[in-house]
Amino acid sequence: MSREIATSIVLPTYDRAALLPRAIASVLAQTDGDFELIVVDDGSRDDTAAVVAAIPDPRIRYVRLPVNRGLPAARNAGLAVARGAFVAFQDSDDEWVPDKLARQRAVLQRHPKVDVVYGDMDRVAPDGTVRRHRSPAIVRGRLVDPATGFWQSYLLAMQPVLMRRHCLDAERFDESLIRFEDLDLHLRVARDATYLHVPEPVVRYHATDGLTADFDAELRGRRQLLRKWSGALLASDPRFLLVEPFRILLRRSLMPIVERHLAPT
Repeated sequence: MSREIATSIVLPTYDRAALLPRAIASVLAQTDGDFELIVVDDGSRDDTAAVVAAIPDPRIRYVRLPVNRGLPAARNAGLAVARGAFVAFQDSDDEWVPDKLARQRAVLQRHPKVDVVYGDMDRVAPDGTVRRHRSPAIVRGRLVDPATGFWQSYLLAMQPVLMRRHCLDAERFDESLIRFEDLDLHLRVARDATYLHVPEPVVRYHATDGLTADFDAELRGRRQLLRKWSGALLASDPRFLLVEPFRILLRRSLMPIVERHLAPT
């Protein structure tokens, strides 16, 4: 019979063999070492398997998906085999601060009525400059933040979060969404769960994908969210349901201008 594990950490990766060791090392260096690290290889075509196999730590569990299924599916595959009382998430190109788990587990132990604790991230640009990213305030049962007029969980990533396992007993990442699967999951979890924001950096987020954005995927993702949550929004935030389509249209009209501005000369 296997012993009880405190925290399951789900780390999905796809063709990031060169960056993956840094992310894994930051997890293995945690001052709270009572965890399992589930590395989900989402059908990588590089030597990810060899990179993971070369790290001799029994806390690492390697799960390989036969084909690339996308980030939500990879995270769900990790959750399907997770055994911990708490669940955390890491990305394959980021770093945790060494005492992330210790600090966040201590918060949950001190506050038994809190279900999710989360911190902030330091965004590291390709040139090495660091900018603090403050996570948004999450209020139980709320969809739209009245201060921003946008989804309340917008820009709350999974990396700075630690959840009690029961939050995910009935929830998984929506694999039909092309974007914002983390935003959507937080909205669903926050219907019944209490979130606590501890405003301190616990993640070094490395901006490895460059400065340009996939505007089309963003807009399609926003339309998907609007359709998915339309019924709940009609009851709680009808103004957002009316305003967001116009924002999407405006964003689309600006796309050619932004793309010309970001295009290399």
